[in-house]
Amino acid sequence: MSGDTRHIQRDMDAAQKKADILKALAHPVRVRVFEALAGSEKTVGELVTMLGEKEANTSRHLAVLRNAGLVATRKEGLNVYYSNKMPCLLSMLSCVDQAVCDIADEHMKIACCIRK
Repeated sequence: MSGDTRHIQRDMDAAQKKADILKALAHPVRVRVFEALAGSEKTVGELVTMLGEKEANTSRHLAVLRNAGLVATRKEGLNVYYSNKMPCLLSMLSCVDQAVCDIADEHMKIACCIRK
């Protein structure tokens, strides 16, 4: 395998890992769970109360985030505490928030022009 081929494969592997992380966050409930864990660790019960989701559904989404390496767990007695293992991704989500607002603003400008 040539140096260029190895470099291309390494780039593809890195891109795949990035895509895997983004896939893990590619569901609104998982984004909400991930952001809810930004401040402090929480149990499933606390997340259920915060998010209004069913416990089984919340647990499934936590498993996806955990398998992607985005959430860590700590067991204390009967409780399992979940924490955000990759807080650096919160700034990316903040950027996405800004993009959502910017796109909505653009759509509003277009809608206002159409209505005139």
